[in-house]
Amino acid sequence: MEAREVLGRTSLFADVLSDRQLDALAARCKVYDVAPGRVLMAEGDFGASMFIIVDGKVDVTVAGTRHPNREVAMLGRGDIFGEISLMTGARRAATVVALEPSRVVEITKVALEAVLAGSPELLDRFGALLARRRAELDEIADNEHVRRILGVRTDEIVGAMRRLFGRG
Repeated sequence: MEAREVLGRTSLFADVLSDRQLDALAARCKVYDVAPGRVLMAEGDFGASMFIIVDGKVDVTVAGTRHPNREVAMLGRGDIFGEISLMTGARRAATVVALEPSRVVEITKVALEAVLAGSPELLDRFGALLARRRAELDEIADNEHVRRILGVRTDEIVGAMRRLFGRG
C-alpha cells in the first residue's frame, strides 16, 4: 500500500485536503517496514514526525512515578501516533514499540509544512486531535508526567502549532 492510498483513507487528511494536496503530501512521506521489537519513538525524545500504521500492531507505554513503562494503548491499522511532538515541538509523550511485523507511513514536519500553508482547516483539525490526545494523557498518566513531557496546556496547543509551523 502506498502513502497516497493511506492518506486518502485517513480522515484527518482525506476530509480536508484536495487530491492535489494529498498527492503532494504523499510524495514527501516515507513508507517502511518495522520488525517486532523496534522502537519507533521513545518517550522524552524530540520528534519531528508522526506515523500512520498501515499494517501490524504497536504498543504504547508511558513512564510514571508510580508505574514505570505502563502500557496505555495498543494501536493497529489506521491509527496515528507521534502527532503531539510533531505539531507542538514538545518531547515525545510515550514510547512506541512494534509488537509484530508492521508497516508505517512516516510524515515529517517538512512534509507537512507545505500542506499546512494551503489548508488552515487541517491545522484546526490537528488542534482538535491534540486536545483530545491531551485529555487522554491526563486520564492515563499522572499530572507530573503530562506537564513534564508536553509542557503545553490544552488551551495553548493551537498557538504552539502556529508558532512551530510559522502560521501565527
